[in-house]
Amino acid sequence: MASQSLEAFVQAVQEVDDLQQADPTRPGGLPIDPTRTRVIGRASVVLLSSHFERYIYSINEEATTLLNSSGMPGELLPETLRLLHSRESIDSMLESAWKNRGDQLRSFVQNEAWLWSTTPPGTLVHGRLLTWMKTPTPNNLIRYYRYWNITDIFRAVTRAVHTRTDLRLKLDELVQKRNNIAHGDPSTEATRDDVGSYRDATLRFCERSDRQLARALRRISPESMFW
Repeated sequence: MASQSLEAFVQAVQEVDDLQQADPTRPGGLPIDPTRTRVIGRASVVLLSSHFERYIYSINEEATTLLNSSGMPGELLPETLRLLHSRESIDSMLESAWKNRGDQLRSFVQNEAWLWSTTPPGTLVHGRLLTWMKTPTPNNLIRYYRYWNITDIFRAVTRAVHTRTDLRLKLDELVQKRNNIAHGDPSTEATRDDVGSYRDATLRFCERSDRQLARALRRISPESMFW
């Protein structure tokens, strides 16, 4: 069973396939219209990377929504996740003068105390778990899933070292090329084969990480229903 986020991502990838079909170049052949082929390759990278990033944000929101609906006590959540969730409030207090912290402390107790005590369950704010992530690079993905007690998401979704290395490489290439294109680098290109390899890598990662996150959530809250 797949999450709603994964189902949406799989459907979104079809847009990339459709865009690639607009390339008049035959697979393995020389470009018939080099300019058009180049533009399609660059556009495919940006589109696929955007859908991939959207999946990460969407699955984070879906996971926190399901945990919120389960009524799970905060003390059962991984401590690193609780620290991350409370960081924004704590950092804001530290930046304020001591005499101005009264309202912030009251807000913290009202909204965050359930994570650190036996008070009734509160609400996880999904946005707080990803404020630090600028792009879904492999290192950032490892960091994110570690908050859910998955030590290394790439080791969790792959067995062979060469498969894991290739997966990380393709995802990193995709994100870096997208960043280069977004910042106006005219030299960054992606062939049809490049786009195909990035497409396969993102699908493989999302499908497998989807299952790993569901298992991690069940370990946190065994009586709750996840995808």
